[in-house]
Amino acid sequence: MFGFPNSTITILSIDGGGIRGLIPALVLKELEERLARRRNAQPLPRLFDLMAGTSTGGLIALGLCAPATSSDGDGYLLEPALTTDDLIRIYTDRGEEIFPPWKFRRLRSVLQAFGDKYDADGLERVLRDSLGDVTVHDALTNVLITSYDTERRTPHLFKSRPRARGDEDLNFYMRDAARATAAAPTFFEPAHIKPVPENGESYCLVDGAVLAQNPALTAYIEARKIFPQAKRFVILSLGTGQTVHRFSYSEMRTWGYLDWVSPVKGVPLSSMMTDAQSESANHQLARLPDVQFFRLDGELHGVSDAMDDASSENIMHLRRLAFEIMHNHSEKLDRVCDILSRR
Repeated sequence: MFGFPNSTITILSIDGGGIRGLIPALVLKELEERLARRRNAQPLPRLFDLMAGTSTGGLIALGLCAPATSSDGDGYLLEPALTTDDLIRIYTDRGEEIFPPWKFRRLRSVLQAFGDKYDADGLERVLRDSLGDVTVHDALTNVLITSYDTERRTPHLFKSRPRARGDEDLNFYMRDAARATAAAPTFFEPAHIKPVPENGESYCLVDGAVLAQNPALTAYIEARKIFPQAKRFVILSLGTGQTVHRFSYSEMRTWGYLDWVSPVKGVPLSSMMTDAQSESANHQLARLPDVQFFRLDGELHGVSDAMDDASSENIMHLRRLAFEIMHNHSEKLDRVCDILSRR
């Protein structure tokens, strides 16, 4: 693992957002290209002491720090199995495999109130193809992936970190950790998984957004535990787009329970709670004296805020928004590059 006591600790945190994960994937590719122009073309796990992700952000974090298999197939290399280009292709080429299009989209949203919107087979196939049999503890850097345990009624954090104080974090296949953190209620059924090696226990887990749509604050707390002597924490926090839909008093004053949880309305109760958690995390981190916080995000103007709109038209709009974010936050990206280049 990377990072040393009393040094600057670097953290990459990636929000949830389904197909909108294309946005941070493109931003990370731009970060790599800027670093390469500074002659610091290193894999991202060598530059970040901790990678954290929720839902689609968890898939990206795991994909970036999954080690490649050696040529003889008997071990792993110290190089990532997936590149940012590979992750971008998952969103652009296999998005509709995970979120199959349906002619009557509005009707499907109505039916979502009575069952899961999608079969998980497509998602699980993509995860198996991308992550194989690599486990969380094989990660190339420290990792934190969020989920929620519905049976134990507690947060469940998948971790790869140095062994300390006798702690023994359970190990899981990365594909299972990704499946759990992306198990968005009403979109996919919960993940029912077991640790590696199996010890008789099983876990029923749902989307990490139940805990932290924006995992940056959770990642900071974890980094403080891993590096207790560190004096400075640099956090690059990547969003997946901010919804621009507003709910007025006149619209909401007559709402009942079904309106608050209506998929047709975008599940207002859930979206408001996750937005509030994300903004709260950003507010707190921006004011901590030992944290240098870089938040990159943008509003979803002209872009679908649905986590499952993998249409070619929306993919094009997501690309446009990603480039707008890079342009609007270019100075922040350069400052992050300056810090990472000194690693």
